[in-house]
Amino acid sequence: MKKIFVRSPYFIEVDEVGQTSAKIEVFLWNKGDTIPTTPNYTLSKQIASPTQTALSWNVSNYAKEFIKPIEGSWINTQEEDVQTWCYMRVVSYSDDVIVNNETFVCLNGYTQYSDGYNYSTTDSTVLLVNPNIKFYKKDNIYVNVFFDAGYHFIDWYGYYMLEIELEEPTMYRIVLSEDVVLIDGISVKSERVCEPIYTPVICTFINRFGGWQYLTFFKANQQSIEVTSKDYNLMPSDVNYNRRQGQKQRFNFQGKQRIKCNTGWVDENYSELIQDLLLSEVVLLGKKPVIVKSQSADIKTHLKDKNINYEIDFEFNYGLINDVI
Repeated sequence: MKKIFVRSPYFIEVDEVGQTSAKIEVFLWNKGDTIPTTPNYTLSKQIASPTQTALSWNVSNYAKEFIKPIEGSWINTQEEDVQTWCYMRVVSYSDDVIVNNETFVCLNGYTQYSDGYNYSTTDSTVLLVNPNIKFYKKDNIYVNVFFDAGYHFIDWYGYYMLEIELEEPTMYRIVLSEDVVLIDGISVKSERVCEPIYTPVICTFINRFGGWQYLTFFKANQQSIEVTSKDYNLMPSDVNYNRRQGQKQRFNFQGKQRIKCNTGWVDENYSELIQDLLLSEVVLLGKKPVIVKSQSADIKTHLKDKNINYEIDFEFNYGLINDVI
């Protein structure tokens, strides 16, 4: 089944000889649900002219409505939350005649300009991280993998092997408990780091592939609090006013907490993770929702920078005072 990445446009085109109009029907659902009996969306167009008959629609935004990742799981190897991805079926018509019927797996990732138009993959095993990046960890971390139906093999490099049989496509989370894990023959490397001074903080976010990425910040972090309020002049309670009351009162207190974290010494290719972090729509730090306040990061190299460390500024995505209504 074709996998597409819906943070970037994905176009469905209808271009049949002699057509005057075309339409598509879009059906969306999550695993565990049944395909809708009627389309979620029906989109139609007329041709521009007899010589310009091609009609196309970007369907990515419709699929994103059915993808609502909240938190990556911390449980060992098993299925990921079904709302991390969705199915989409597109039925294409030319002048009310069906010309195509295709079902996609929609992942909450993005493609780059260099990937070109309508990038997708039909691989039966799609690793949702870059296997060329070694992951530094203090405790066990996880990677997401998308499997098609069938048999799949996970080998914790001789320590333990697991064979799973899937009846339909599934996003799995695989624990990186060993230094090398083979997932259907694809090698994922990690390294356990001893950090005796600082308390490491694990950041989880949705990366370019649409899976949960686990990134450990090892070194010092600096936390701060920012408080805002509004000042108002008070009316005195009496002509003979109380001198201890003051003339102003502060109202509408709001408090936010920020934290700056350091990755510690990492490899050059960690710049890819930093890019994905800055571009991610869903980020958690220590299992708490945050907003990435850093808007830029210099791409560092060993040749120029020697030891590479990235400092990222976060703001916790909630107020210090509970004012949820």
